[in-house]
Amino acid sequence: CIQVLCCVSRLISGAGETQAAGPDMKAIIPCTLFNALRSFPGTRKQVESALRRGIIALQRESAQIRTMSPKGRVLLLGAGYVSGPVLEYFTRDTDIEVTVAAIQTDQLEKLVANHNHTTPVTLDVQRERGKLSELVKSHDIVISLLPGNFHPTVMEECIKQKVNMVTASYQSPEMTEMHQSALDAGITILNEVGLDPGLDHMLAMNRIDEAKAQGSTVESYQSFCGGLPAPECSDNPLGYKFSWSPSGALINTIRPAIFLMNGEVVDIAAGGAALDYARPMSFFPGFNLEGIPNRDSIKYGKPFGIESARTLLRGSLRYRGYANTVKGFHKIGLINPDPCPLLSPDAPPITWRELMCTLVGIPPSSSVQSLEEVVYEKIERDEHRMNTLNWLGLFKDEPVEKGQSLLESFAKHIEPKLSYAPGERDLVVLRNDVGIRHPSGQLETKHDSLVVYGDVGGFSAMAKTVGYPCAIAAEMVLDGEITNKGVFGPLTKDIYQPILDRIKAEGIVYTSTTTCT
Repeated sequence: CIQVLCCVSRLISGAGETQAAGPDMKAIIPCTLFNALRSFPGTRKQVESALRRGIIALQRESAQIRTMSPKGRVLLLGAGYVSGPVLEYFTRDTDIEVTVAAIQTDQLEKLVANHNHTTPVTLDVQRERGKLSELVKSHDIVISLLPGNFHPTVMEECIKQKVNMVTASYQSPEMTEMHQSALDAGITILNEVGLDPGLDHMLAMNRIDEAKAQGSTVESYQSFCGGLPAPECSDNPLGYKFSWSPSGALINTIRPAIFLMNGEVVDIAAGGAALDYARPMSFFPGFNLEGIPNRDSIKYGKPFGIESARTLLRGSLRYRGYANTVKGFHKIGLINPDPCPLLSPDAPPITWRELMCTLVGIPPSSSVQSLEEVVYEKIERDEHRMNTLNWLGLFKDEPVEKGQSLLESFAKHIEPKLSYAPGERDLVVLRNDVGIRHPSGQLETKHDSLVVYGDVGGFSAMAKTVGYPCAIAAEMVLDGEITNKGVFGPLTKDIYQPILDRIKAEGIVYTSTTTCT
């Protein structure tokens, strides 16, 4: 059998003893193959007929292999928390080749270790523009899971090389300004296809489009989303653990916010004031959640086509008490994104006790007792805030890890204390409430709820709910299901409906209820 297969292989590759010419089998099959066939059962004609069919099939298969090109070449930028599900999704298809590029070598190697058809590449997007350009040029689509401030740089290269791009991040004004350039290049740049932003928008547009099809009007839209530790893992004073960027989570607490409530605009200044607007969320009483306004909610009225709505509010979900605790950090000045001279590379080493003394305006040599007394007054004599600061070790003579800002150093310090231990899991909760006024005058509120738990030893809930929708959207672009050009989000039915349908296969399932008044 081996001798026969070797002969057939040599014949197909053109290395046989004779060339295939004419219908005579002697002219097609090498003499060594005939010698091998003498020991096979069956008549000569039966063997020749079977062999002829086999050779034809093998020739066709060989031709396909020689001419086959990959279904797609995917460039995945970033090796962080949410890259795993994206890579896992695409490597299910052996016709897709994935290149993963990231600056963190250890994360990169860990990410690609168990995946085939994957090539790891180290890349500094800011400093290696030439390398980025070559990578973009050699792929069919770019999925950027880098921090949002890197997207414009990647977009410039995608436009230059005329390569499609997908992100799970908010579409910034700078990104929107590239819309015409993307149109001129004839490419698709699809953003906001993660969880928040992403599934929240898709679920909202599903309800809004349904209402319009019925001749109804949307009067209100409220959406709250949060990544949290599962209740049994919320065992720290903040009731919170990091399932994404620690710095990003802290920066969110100092962003400005603006929303519309019952026809009145509520404008909240930057610096932590949004935490004062935290309110209890009653839709899942067992979770004991609170909602905190997040960013600009009013701007969604126009793209969602609900400019007449009297309530537009989007926010973040946390376990109750989180906002009050974080306000204590703000009062001391720990969440400050500005450069801090005390933490510059040339500055002498400093401990957290010394840094805290400086922040509250007492000599760095002050005792722990003196420091605690001043801090206690600064945080309005709040016992829980004080216990949290002690739990985080901020009164100890532990060296401060240098960072570009106090916020960055604080994030580095608390990350290991607020990280998931082996065997722990996270939780994602998303709630959309869309108030619809029907022609009959009846007010109906559609409630869409999503609750997803992380897999112990597997992907986190945050990684799944950001990564899989992003991967599905990228696949749709790659397969030509999404042909829109320019810079846009998933706000049309031809985009959001397939994604909402397909995420169910990934264990991301939402439920819907209705209340009428």
